[in-house]
Amino acid sequence: MKRSGEVIESFKEMALDWKVPDPTNRYCNLGVSEPTEIEYHQHCEPSNLCKIIWNLTECHSVVPPQPYYEACVASGCSKQHPSSECQSMQMYAALCGLHGVCVDWRRQAKGQCEAICAQDQVYKPCGEAKRNTCFSREVVANTLPSKNNTPVFVEGCYCPDGKILLNEHDGICVSACGCTAQDGSLKQPREAWEHDCQYCTCDEATLNVSCFPRPCAKSPPVSCTKVGFVRKIKPRLDDPCCTETVCECDIKTCIINKTTCDLGFQPVVAISEDGCCPIFSCIPKGVCVSEGVEFKPGAMVPKSSCEECVCTDEQDAATQTNRIHCVPVKCQTTCPQGFRYVEEEGQCCSRCQQVACVANFPSGNVTIEVGKTYKAPNDNCTQYTCTEIAGQFSLTSTVKVCLPFEESNCVPGTIDVTSDGCCKTCVDLPHKCKRNVKEQYIVHNNCKSAAPVPVPFCEGTCSTYSVYSFEASEMEHRCICCHEKRSHKAKVELVCSEHKRVHFTYVHVDECGCVETKCPKRRT
Repeated sequence: MKRSGEVIESFKEMALDWKVPDPTNRYCNLGVSEPTEIEYHQHCEPSNLCKIIWNLTECHSVVPPQPYYEACVASGCSKQHPSSECQSMQMYAALCGLHGVCVDWRRQAKGQCEAICAQDQVYKPCGEAKRNTCFSREVVANTLPSKNNTPVFVEGCYCPDGKILLNEHDGICVSACGCTAQDGSLKQPREAWEHDCQYCTCDEATLNVSCFPRPCAKSPPVSCTKVGFVRKIKPRLDDPCCTETVCECDIKTCIINKTTCDLGFQPVVAISEDGCCPIFSCIPKGVCVSEGVEFKPGAMVPKSSCEECVCTDEQDAATQTNRIHCVPVKCQTTCPQGFRYVEEEGQCCSRCQQVACVANFPSGNVTIEVGKTYKAPNDNCTQYTCTEIAGQFSLTSTVKVCLPFEESNCVPGTIDVTSDGCCKTCVDLPHKCKRNVKEQYIVHNNCKSAAPVPVPFCEGTCSTYSVYSFEASEMEHRCICCHEKRSHKAKVELVCSEHKRVHFTYVHVDECGCVETKCPKRRT
């Protein structure tokens, strides 16, 4: 359909009829191709989007809805262009706006045909056809036709209230028309300002910023006569936008004679009076010098082994270094315990040499000579020994561990200590219980071992006694017999005849000991 309402078959002719004559819009492309043939489906269910046309009753009297509804349904039923329903609805709304009727169909579409605008623009369903920009500013006329001065509404993206488009093509909205300065600020037309040593103005016609360098006064000629100074062009202190020629020190032009200082002296740098070049000289460091080594005041200075020398704060007028003060060495002849004063040839003072070990006890220190042992008075189980290997003295202690001791296993009156006084023991009685072995032939059921077999047995006496108990007021009896404590079964082969041999099992005693038994009651 053309703008006049005439329905034609050519899509290209229809599109070109709707083109707006705008010489400032260089982005309009005249290339329009004929659409491909749309495949229609007679039994397609109309979508709810197309049915919105019937809700726009305010426009039905100026734009008949039936052709556009059918076109919308056909677009929705097309397999090739299923998404063109929004375009059909947009076309109908555009015709309504052209006739001065505002319809907000996208709000009823529930997001199916959402309008997307730039970040600083907003969507308006019924905006003005005339869009002012900073360059047109109410000069551009309404190029869309209207009948009887009827207002024309066009949906689209517009600047928010209080803002205006900067130009036709960038889509930038500004609060006021002007030039954008280098720092991003807005300048009014014909406004002048200074930036980066340039005078800038805002052109009223183009709203472009034009700048030109700020003029500077010519600086007088300068001649540099001092040593090390050269001419340099630098920004003026009172006006950094302009330059001036000054004399400035450049150490690269100086001829520097570096001085090597002796020990005890350090180089210093001074500036010559007639220039800026450095002059090196040597001054005292305030230290002592001995044998090619520097020493700070208060430090010990190694000299003869018979003297103690220290660096002082006093300066020698002849050498300009600090004096060294020496005093004879005082020898220490008293040696600690375990050491002996030994004289050394060629030395002013001898030294203390270790000759024994020293053991520390609560009662005091004890000197133990090499190879000797020592026991503390209250500890007979610990023995201390002093050894010396390659001049290194070592004190070792040996602790004797006593076997478990039960006094009840001893006959009263037989408890004693070992010869070293460390452990308790029982005094052995004659014939104490012990394990003996005798060799004998084993005979059983007329069978006999081929050779004598060692058979262990237990014999001896144990601590059997009877003693009166004052606590129990009666005689206390204890019977302990010599018994086997550990044994196992052993086998031996017995010979019964020339053709018969048997195995015999007997008890082999491994360990004997005194085992307490119940004493029989005495009949009185």
